[in-house]
Amino acid sequence: MRKLKLNWQFKGDKIILLVVILLSLLSIVMVYSTSNMRVLNHLGHILFCYGLMILCYVVDYRKIAVFTPLLFVFALFLLLMTILSQAVRGVTIFGHDVQTFYLIGFLVILYITDYIAHKYNAGHELTNNNIWHLFGVVFVFSVGMAKLNMSTAIIFFITCIMIFFVANVKNRFVLAYFGGAVAIAALLAGIVFVNAKSDKSLEIGRMNTVVNRISYYITKDNSNGYGDQMVLSRAAISRGGFHPSGPGKGVIKYRLPENATDYAFASLYEELGIGIGIFIIMLYLIFFYRAREVSKASGGPFGKLFSFAIGFWLTCQALVHIGVNCDLLPATGQTLPFISSGGASLGVSGIAVGILLNMSKVNNLRKEKEQSLNGN
Repeated sequence: MRKLKLNWQFKGDKIILLVVILLSLLSIVMVYSTSNMRVLNHLGHILFCYGLMILCYVVDYRKIAVFTPLLFVFALFLLLMTILSQAVRGVTIFGHDVQTFYLIGFLVILYITDYIAHKYNAGHELTNNNIWHLFGVVFVFSVGMAKLNMSTAIIFFITCIMIFFVANVKNRFVLAYFGGAVAIAALLAGIVFVNAKSDKSLEIGRMNTVVNRISYYITKDNSNGYGDQMVLSRAAISRGGFHPSGPGKGVIKYRLPENATDYAFASLYEELGIGIGIFIIMLYLIFFYRAREVSKASGGPFGKLFSFAIGFWLTCQALVHIGVNCDLLPATGQTLPFISSGGASLGVSGIAVGILLNMSKVNNLRKEKEQSLNGN
């Protein structure tokens, strides 16, 4: 009887995989330290994340393009459901609030990159109508997200602008669009602040919270209590420094709201110090660099654009989270990819990295085939 031999070899980018594994291990330490009662639930989310990652690694990313229009319609439906939902930043499913903006942003980024790649693959340049169509899509989804999650909307918008630059969309259009969006945002922000100062009620999603957090960041006036989390986060960072308390010995983290999600970096920093802080930042920068390498090695426009978008999008989330925790940016609800707890963010991150690993696998297999044909 012949023995069954399993000859499975990982062909994706090993550095990206290693970065994700290291971040996941840190997340287990962080969640166990903040609340050991939640660690089993978090381990389940990590397994779910890795399951999706493996699935997306196995499936050829080029086959996703067939479903892109349908996924875009689903993203629009999900956005409407989220806006109409009673949940804070998502929808309620079987009594549980599920955050949807990560999935919405990911699906729209997929649609935009595939739309541009489809035009380029057909040998066409983007017409003015094509460009305005893309701008319209970005505007609608950015505004819809901003109603309930301003930071995610800003990261999504900036990621799309970067995609346009990488895709060589006419610079005058991109700069005009970016400038117009910033001007409109500044005008709306001014109106909101004026209303807030006049004690008028703000009923536009979570805009009142956004205004108060930005107001604290500028004035450092914490009379309304909106700066409590920023004060505690800064204190946790200061307490860590060069003489951290050690794993499980943090004190301030227990008073931090959302210490395993929005303030995961501060929770880790308090106990493990500046060394782990620099290490985490370096991991995300390495992740972006490797995603950029996958982008440059891709054979078609879809692979080039989407791999770059995934790397930039996740790294931008991480840097915003770290900036908030270090009091360099106003408080947001941004999680730290692969470290913060939460099924939705981990699941979408797993899908994104799985596709990125599949792209690197396709690149490596193509390179091996070319070398074989050349007799090397």
